[in-house]
Amino acid sequence: MTTPPRNAPARPRAGLPRLAAFDVDGTLINRHGVLTERTASALRALAAAGVVTALATGRPWPQAQSVVRQASGVSYAVCLNGAVVMDAVAGEQIADRAMTHIEAIEAAEIARKLVPDVRFGLDMADGRHVWEHDFAPVMPVDLLADISVDRVDDALGAVDGPVLTWLVHAPGVDTLTLIDELAPEMPLGTEIRPSGLDMAEIAAAGVSKSAGLEIICQRYGFDAADVLAFGDGLNDIDMLRWAGQAVAMSNAPDSVRDAADRVAPSNEHDGVAAVVEAILAPEGGPPAGCGGAFAAAPPDGRSDG
Repeated sequence: MTTPPRNAPARPRAGLPRLAAFDVDGTLINRHGVLTERTASALRALAAAGVVTALATGRPWPQAQSVVRQASGVSYAVCLNGAVVMDAVAGEQIADRAMTHIEAIEAAEIARKLVPDVRFGLDMADGRHVWEHDFAPVMPVDLLADISVDRVDDALGAVDGPVLTWLVHAPGVDTLTLIDELAPEMPLGTEIRPSGLDMAEIAAAGVSKSAGLEIICQRYGFDAADVLAFGDGLNDIDMLRWAGQAVAMSNAPDSVRDAADRVAPSNEHDGVAAVVEAILAPEGGPPAGCGGAFAAAPPDGRSDG
């Protein structure tokens, strides 16, 4: 931990969360990679009301910073699906969870043996991004524009220290099918899960968005019950099940909606802003279509299995 814990802000008024966590792609930003002014304004208003705000994203920190700058009230960023936690105000890392050199190599070797056509991208703990020449999954345009990548023939040969994540892509193989095939074979200390993009991700066992948010909660003495979380992807399910209040976007698949308490309008229609504006309103209710009294509603669609 490089930055000292902060004093907790004054408790927000009744009905507001103490921490609000937001996925980025498919949740906060639209398909063009844009954070609308309405959504940015809603996040600033939430922070002004005393709510600690955090991004919870599969993006590396450098590719999350543009959202932080636009929102301006965001205090933290859980990056790489929980492998890194950043103090977004100070721009300093407060936690990370990496695979050892040996764990990373063993996991990748198993994946390559079982799925010969697998291609790898690599996020090193020192901040480098290494992709094999034929690693070319579909990724957000703005992320590709920002990221600096070293291209190599064999990513395993580039591993020279701790690894935060392997991005695992096999052309023609569905991501969940790939995960089902590889998950039982992952070495001790590692696991494979959805990345949030059209590929799988290998990381240290126990790394998740919810685990990253737990670190932020510990700084303030918050509980999961104090957290409101928004997401749309398979990599958000653990966070949505963990948080006291969970909102899935209407553009999310059914399995993600089933993990949430409420469904918001899509990211293309400022769904996050609609919910935040509603809970900040004096009556503190949900927007049309969310159903029930949002702040105190019991889970009506969440599946905790």
